Amino acid sequence: MKRLLKGFLLLCAAAALTACGAKPEAASSVATVPPEAVSSSAADACAPERETADESGIYAGMDANIDLTLLSDTVVNAEVYNMLVTPENYTEKIVRMTGEYQEYTDEQTGELYHSCVIYDALACCQQGVEFVLTDGNYPEEGTTITVVGRYETYTTPYYDYFHLVDGVREK
Repeated sequence: MKRLLKGFLLLCAAAALTACGAKPEAASSVATVPPEAVSSSAADACAPERETADESGIYAGMDANIDLTLLSDTVVNAEVYNMLVTPENYTEKIVRMTGEYQEYTDEQTGELYHSCVIYDALACCQQGVEFVLTDGNYPEEGTTITVVGRYETYTTPYYDYFHLVDGVREK
């Protein structure tokens, strides 16, 4: 009996480690690497100079607290997940990410949501991060975009969500 139980537990552990589950479309998720995990000199050496496309320059010359563009596909997905499960660690931080622009319309409310969809290394799993641009100038669906915004949570009657607000598109 012990041998059967041990085999079952090992099989469950292997399945959990290799599974790739998709998130429901209604739920957004984001993950990041804590800034203290990377030395500032290493982060500065890797961070290219960036300019924003926004005329107001709200984030022009500002380094993101969490720059997902510097991370591998696998690590980005883990960081986006962390942003979902521990939002208190990311609130009010400036986040930079690159992904595919997609729109979603809530059928119940008619509300249009904008997201930056990030794929993992094998392109089998994806996570969408909702964002709101300050200028309202959203690209065509399917366009690869880089967005910088401030992480903020909000509550609906059904769920707690997060999104990037005061967002700007980078060139």
